[in-house]
Amino acid sequence: MNQLVPISAVSWEELQQHIYDVDGSWRDIYVLDATRADWKLWADFVNANYRVEFYDGESIRLNQIDFAAVEQLWNSHGQANMLGAGFFVGEIDIRCHFFQDDEIENDIDPRNITSFAVHQQLLDYLMRLSQALGKEVVLTAENNKPANRSPNWPGPWLPLLAVNGEEVQVQPYWRNSK
Repeated sequence: MNQLVPISAVSWEELQQHIYDVDGSWRDIYVLDATRADWKLWADFVNANYRVEFYDGESIRLNQIDFAAVEQLWNSHGQANMLGAGFFVGEIDIRCHFFQDDEIENDIDPRNITSFAVHQQLLDYLMRLSQALGKEVVLTAENNKPANRSPNWPGPWLPLLAVNGEEVQVQPYWRNSK
């Protein structure tokens, strides 16, 4: 099965076992083909809606993402201190590093997705982010984005979850192995 299906087609138990399985790796949230304008919208959205910890890799911590500092990092081609942010979507601690200005990436630890209610908190963030940016937002296994896929991958690259506005789809890859 190499296609996405509506999330309503899979059970919470399947999501818990296959999407949020605790295998030692994190999950990545991507907005691909992002621009600096998208990053600015993302930072404003996160600052306005969530509790934030922004840090410069050393000791400076702020309670808002300092987007001017992020742009300065990108303009210096990463020569400055590495910047990062953590923010809290309900019970979920989401991490962000500002590695590239053309790709928004957030990281989550699947151990934080402990119930259907917490899963719904994550979906709410993904849907609101997609709506704010007017772009698709995807959840993947750690470091699994189209640019990183193996040339031997059978068929098209598909994320674990894809969110476009209020439409949420899932890749039920486990059903193909039964």
